[in-house]
Amino acid sequence: MRIVHLHWTGLPVTGGVETHLKALVGQLASLPCEVTAIVGTPDSPGCAHHPALDIATPSSPDLDADLADRLQDADIVHWHNPQWHKPDVVTALVDLLHSRGWRGRFVFDLHNIDDDPGQWAFLATLPGTIAAHSPFVAGEVHRKLPTARAVTLALALPLDEEPFPLPTAGGPTVLQPSRMTRWKGSHLSLEASLTLLDEGADLHFVHAGTRHLIWPPGIPDTLMQRAETWRDKGRVHFTHYRPEQSWSAIRAADVIVHPTIDRGTHGEPFSLSVAQAVICHRRVIASDSGNLPTLLAGYSAATIVPAGDARALTDALRRALGAPAHTPTPDDLALAERLRQSFAAAGRHHLSLYRTLTTTT
Repeated sequence: MRIVHLHWTGLPVTGGVETHLKALVGQLASLPCEVTAIVGTPDSPGCAHHPALDIATPSSPDLDADLADRLQDADIVHWHNPQWHKPDVVTALVDLLHSRGWRGRFVFDLHNIDDDPGQWAFLATLPGTIAAHSPFVAGEVHRKLPTARAVTLALALPLDEEPFPLPTAGGPTVLQPSRMTRWKGSHLSLEASLTLLDEGADLHFVHAGTRHLIWPPGIPDTLMQRAETWRDKGRVHFTHYRPEQSWSAIRAADVIVHPTIDRGTHGEPFSLSVAQAVICHRRVIASDSGNLPTLLAGYSAATIVPAGDARALTDALRRALGAPAHTPTPDDLALAERLRQSFAAAGRHHLSLYRTLTTTT
């Protein structure tokens, strides 16, 4: 079986989709199939590059035709986030392959979704299976595309680990492990940490995911200027690490914060880094955005705060810093093991779906 994964970006671009894609392709490569990933960013490790997928490159029929040539022999074309960029390219590829008598199957993967009716109308036109990775996204698909063929699949995550020393020295450490962007609530975690530092709290705030960004983070200049004082004092740190280093970084932190700001359809779709925090038995503060409350349900070291509420986040962080070290309960350990196993088995579950699709009419 020949499988091709398509996405607009790949590592080192910072993001959960890019991390999942690399891990999934790696898992599939060890199974009885032939797998390739093609992305729009050059020099992505483990991925081929094609300019038709580059969001900064104008679309052209020649590029579309060239990419269709690359897909002609695939049994499965698995397209990640087809609704976000260059829908003309997606439509052109679908039409070209079908006009050539292609007998393969499409999987269209929804990692990030929002309320834009145009995106959902576009998805309704695509001939294939819709894949979601969380109860939250699956529920939105069911509501907005009730007649679609949809499945829920586990995400993949690199489980091999490499060391990464956090840039801190003494005092408890607060880590936001997501990419730096306003949507992920980076401004809120920064403001909460600065407020506590101004109060005299003994803490370090570390924000990961500060490089290889596609769009500017959107953090207010006034807040960044305020942060500079504490960066100079060695208390606020903006850093970056690779997915394999994320385990070490998360384990070294005392509190993980993940305050995604949207409560609507554009809420947090899963959060690999919060799942990692559960596996690592860290104390977590997250917003009531998207899948986060579901992911953290029953986890004894989780605090859920209202999305976008800086004061609630600050109060929760103040309490967390004063709490004793977390000792996981039996339920915490069971949740951590379920999450780890789901990440480890993602490739097998994807291949099972592909086999089902190619053996049914």
